[in-house]
Amino acid sequence: MRSPLIFAVCAAVLSLAACSDQHATEIKEGAKAVGSEVKTAAHDIANDPDVKEAGTAIKESTKEAGTDLKEAAGKATDAAQEAGEKAGDAAKEAGSDIKASAKKAGQETKEEVHKATR
Repeated sequence: MRSPLIFAVCAAVLSLAACSDQHATEIKEGAKAVGSEVKTAAHDIANDPDVKEAGTAIKESTKEAGTDLKEAAGKATDAAQEAGEKAGDAAKEAGSDIKASAKKAGQETKEEVHKATR
């Protein structure tokens, strides 16, 4: 009685193992198929003329934007330099005016003091 029971248990275990191996094989084959499909799709996308054209357009527009940005930065630098030069010129002129006014005021004060002490 024990032998047929052991035989039945062994048969059940073997059939479960066989199902598990078969199931694992199916999953493995399915994964390979999906991987192959993904690889093919990626290759198709990489070689698609529209995708290549879009990539080229992006590169060109980025290059143009960089050129425009450099040009704008150059203009901003020139404008800032010009404004600085104008401010420097105005400061020099104001300094000269102050110096002249102070010299004139000093001369007038000196003359008044000289007149008052005569």
